[in-house]
Amino acid sequence: MVLVEHELYHAAQETDAFGAPKFSKSTGRPIFTIRGHDVEEFVGVVRRYGADAAGVRAMVDAANQKPEIARVQIAHPCGTCQLRVA
Repeated sequence: MVLVEHELYHAAQETDAFGAPKFSKSTGRPIFTIRGHDVEEFVGVVRRYGADAAGVRAMVDAANQKPEIARVQIAHPCGTCQLRVA
C-alpha cells in the first residue's frame, strides 16, 4: 500500500506558467505529468503508515533534534543577515 500511494503522489496535472491546470486543446481532457518527491508526499505517507514504513525515519529523527549549526553561525558570514539575527 505504501509503495502504491507513494507512486500515486507522482501523478499530477500539468500547469501553465501562471499555475493554472492545463487541458488538451483537442480533447479538453487534463494533461498529466510526473512530479518529483515533495514534502507533502512524505507527510501524507508518514501520517498514514509511519516514518519507518515511508523510509524516512532518519529525516524524522533529524527534524526532532536541535540544529547542529546555530542560526547565528549561519548568518555570521553575511553582514545583512547579522542585522536580522541581532
